[in-house]
Amino acid sequence: MKCNKVGLDPMLEKASVHENASISADADAIIIGAGISGMYQLIRLRELGMKLRVFEAGSDLGGTWYWNRYPGARFDSESWSYGYSFSKELLQEWEWTEHFSAQPDTLRYLDFVANKFDLRKHITFNSRVKAAHFDDAQNLWTVTLENGETCSAPLLITGLGPLSAPTLPNIPGRESFTGQAFHTARWPHDPVDFKGKRVGIIGTGATAIQIIQTIAKDVGHLTVFQRTPNWAAPLHNRKITREEQVKIKASYPEIFARCRETATCFIHQTDPRKALEVSAEEREAFWEKLYAEPGFGIWVGNFADVLTSK
Repeated sequence: MKCNKVGLDPMLEKASVHENASISADADAIIIGAGISGMYQLIRLRELGMKLRVFEAGSDLGGTWYWNRYPGARFDSESWSYGYSFSKELLQEWEWTEHFSAQPDTLRYLDFVANKFDLRKHITFNSRVKAAHFDDAQNLWTVTLENGETCSAPLLITGLGPLSAPTLPNIPGRESFTGQAFHTARWPHDPVDFKGKRVGIIGTGATAIQIIQTIAKDVGHLTVFQRTPNWAAPLHNRKITREEQVKIKASYPEIFARCRETATCFIHQTDPRKALEVSAEEREAFWEKLYAEPGFGIWVGNFADVLTSK
């Protein structure tokens, strides 16, 4: 099997897609995944008049926000800088309720986008791709689904996401454990009742921090298993006021321009100074300011060398 990375020129004309493609192609392009990236690719390629097939393993769209529905799941970047920026109409129609949106609201947003742009008619759900083969002679990709169905197209775009494959801990006895056990990336669609139960959580990363603080008040006893001590700053989340809503909608051009300018694509810009170039008083005041502000500023808006110099 030879897998070639296929890119798409934004100015690509539909006619050119077919120049070297086999006449047996089922579509102009195949998109794997109907998460945020897959949905966006679908919208953009459809604007070119292309015939598309989208395969999604889940029963609905949303990607990471479809799968990760554990208690406490939410944005850790400002919600109003996270949504799609290609449609001015969409930006004005949708209103984020919190500065850091919870998973149900984010999934509701993606459902709103799908309905507005009529995306579901192009997507085949409950369809996990098993393999993808590229034919050099035909200049054609053929994907095979787990149910045996195949589909061919000259262009293949994967929107799988970098964190789409969950990993379970290799602990003796895990397979024979008869109690309830869940991975946060494959959380049940029905609510889980923790009241009065002994609960163990493995890990203290961002996801664990979210779920620990959410369910701690309900469990009978909570034990957290931590390999490496972690450090976390308060999120400082709150509802978006009506005045802020108006200001956000009026500022979208500047918001997304700022995201394009920063190295991390967040609104936070790295401070060009090095930590030891300023006085101890100024450094302490700057860090106190970052600690009191919401979001990733304390991480990506810090001194230029804070992530590289001990």
